[in-house]
Amino acid sequence: MAGRFPFPSYPSGWFRVAGADEVQSGAVRPLRALGRDLVLLRTAEGTPHVFDAHCPHLGAHLGFGGRVVEGTLQCPFHGWRYAPDGSCVHVPGAARIPPAARLRSWPVVEWCGQLMLWHHPHGSGPEWDLPEVPEWGAADWSFRPANEWVIRSHTQEFGENGMDLAHFPFLHAQQTTTIRSESLEIAGPILTHRTFQRYTIFGLARFWMPEVTGPLDMTLVGPGCAINRASVEAGIRLSYTYLFFFTPKEDERVEVRSTLGMRRLGNRLAESLLMRKAIREGARTIEQDIPIWENKLYRERPLLSEADGPITQYRRWYRQFYAAGPATGG
Repeated sequence: MAGRFPFPSYPSGWFRVAGADEVQSGAVRPLRALGRDLVLLRTAEGTPHVFDAHCPHLGAHLGFGGRVVEGTLQCPFHGWRYAPDGSCVHVPGAARIPPAARLRSWPVVEWCGQLMLWHHPHGSGPEWDLPEVPEWGAADWSFRPANEWVIRSHTQEFGENGMDLAHFPFLHAQQTTTIRSESLEIAGPILTHRTFQRYTIFGLARFWMPEVTGPLDMTLVGPGCAINRASVEAGIRLSYTYLFFFTPKEDERVEVRSTLGMRRLGNRLAESLLMRKAIREGARTIEQDIPIWENKLYRERPLLSEADGPITQYRRWYRQFYAAGPATGG
């Protein structure tokens, strides 16, 4: 990749391509992700599938006018139909189907209310599974969509931000008074940075609890997702789970989406007010980072000090998501 980053634009891993509720059974919609045109559909039974977008016949975009017919994707131009594995199974008026008539079919799963697509630059299938998130779907937790941005950067930069302790009390001084690293845990494609923070409270609540303290655990699930879990004591225990999804759309253009979860308090009004507050503060933190991300250079050999967090360990862990050798259509 030419430009600010000396590594490929599109790492291998699971990436969000749509919300699970964005396409209904029997519907088809176009997508753009990972530098490619894609098409998403759900069969009548509700199973999601993602394909390369253009028909191998004469290049029609299957996301514009394509239809689900008997569990297959039908091209809007000549009616060629493709099975879930991408093979062509019907050509109107032809007794023989061209042997090379095939669409690339991408692995896709539903996870935490999102459709997650597996990408590998060499076309390899999934090498690891997305982990269970116990809060998702639990009766004592409530989740809601939070924020979205398109940021001029690279997916590697977002995870590194959670390792960089020194920037929290400086750039985010209004939110974080102090932070310390407790541990760094790595298990294959999952990295968890456990920290302890002191937070500043804004709004009316600051008159009775100007500061609160508590753990913040930042878990990275490959290059495409972060799960931030925070717990604070504020007269009552408040527990939050913030999901962030990082999807590279083009070179240096990443879509960032977030979903906030909170353990239920038994008071819907209080829950709603606290969730809205947390969403606003989460957005403010990200928006303080955006001008940095969009204009910084990646230093391969940074001059780190003892105040910095586990940046070197994080970069070493992240290298596993860059496949060696040339890409083959991914």
